[in-house]
Amino acid sequence: MGRPLSKDINGADVRGIYTGANAGIRLDFHDGSTVQTDGIVIKQRGAKTFIVARVGTPATRFTRVLVNTTPAAGQMRMYGYVTSNSGQSVNIAKITKRVATDFSGNRYTWRLENDSSNDYIVLTAV
Repeated sequence: MGRPLSKDINGADVRGIYTGANAGIRLDFHDGSTVQTDGIVIKQRGAKTFIVARVGTPATRFTRVLVNTTPAAGQMRMYGYVTSNSGQSVNIAKITKRVATDFSGNRYTWRLENDSSNDYIVLTAV
């Protein structure tokens, strides 16, 4: 799996914080009936597998795998932005403590930033 997620390079916790808009890494996931767009990482199980929950309901947890499309049952989508949150959106295929890889095999260093409404991943090409 490489180095598991706990904090990004700036020291911000990337796992779920259950109050306010600052929730660590945000993601979309399928909860068995519909796609939820307010997902957070609870725990990393592998470079591509995570335990996730919705912001505000951390007790209801789901194990999901990263995909490049709209998530279906058992799937989730994590994305970052090149340079800033107004940059190009990139779906992430694999992520470790220091490197994120997209579905085309491009590698990026990453960090978590906040625009006062949400935390988001900023990617820098390696």
